[in-house]
Amino acid sequence: MRKKWKEKILKITFEIFATPVDLILFMLAMIGEIGLSGERRMIPLMGRLDKLFLEKKDRIIRDAIYRAKYKGWLKEDLQLTQEGAKRLFSFLPPILPVKYWDGNWYLAIFDIPERMRQKREILRINLKRLGFGQLQASCWISAINYLKNVEDLIKFHKLEPYVILAQTDKLGREDSKSLANRVWELNKINQFYEGFISDWEKALKNEKFWLILKYFNILKKDPQLPIDLLPDDWQGRKTYQIIKRYLRQNSFSKFSKIKL
Repeated sequence: MRKKWKEKILKITFEIFATPVDLILFMLAMIGEIGLSGERRMIPLMGRLDKLFLEKKDRIIRDAIYRAKYKGWLKEDLQLTQEGAKRLFSFLPPILPVKYWDGNWYLAIFDIPERMRQKREILRINLKRLGFGQLQASCWISAINYLKNVEDLIKFHKLEPYVILAQTDKLGREDSKSLANRVWELNKINQFYEGFISDWEKALKNEKFWLILKYFNILKKDPQLPIDLLPDDWQGRKTYQIIKRYLRQNSFSKFSKIKL
């Protein structure tokens, strides 16, 4: 049964959340902006989850709230604690400020032995989190200078002999925009944004609440590169403005300040 819930939650939240607890935290964070408190906050929460949990929703929601309180993520009045906010936003990719490119590429090149494959995977995961793109099998690049972050990671895991960090203003024969588009598949991400805008324009008001999570799903794929490297018709900023305007118009001001 839990596996079935997980699949449903992943589907309805566009693969952002996988448990009732994390879904409830998100919904309470949003609903909390309306000004409801205590048990009154359960009313819109119950209504929004009708189709997800059907007849079991009361028990599932109350179990999730009990667990969140036990973990210290919710107060008795169902407001998120500081730890609850940290938990919630650990699942939501940050929206970074607009950046301009300094003209340099930053490289992490590594050849880590198979016996150290776990540390190799840790390095790869962290490079992805920093927005690095995979140029070749063991060569990752970034348009932003995160070499100090990578250096700290290398030292912590004692990988100095196996990793080379470098900086250059030219990579291969491609122009910079073409290279960025190929490495990060920007045209594909742009199509996701175009699809989101189309869905948003056709969506009913109550459907837009869930589409916010679709936006974060796309944002997970978006390296948020400097604007100099983005396609001329980039739809990411337009999508951002749509979400920001929606949150402000619906009194989600605190939530928008935290994330937007």
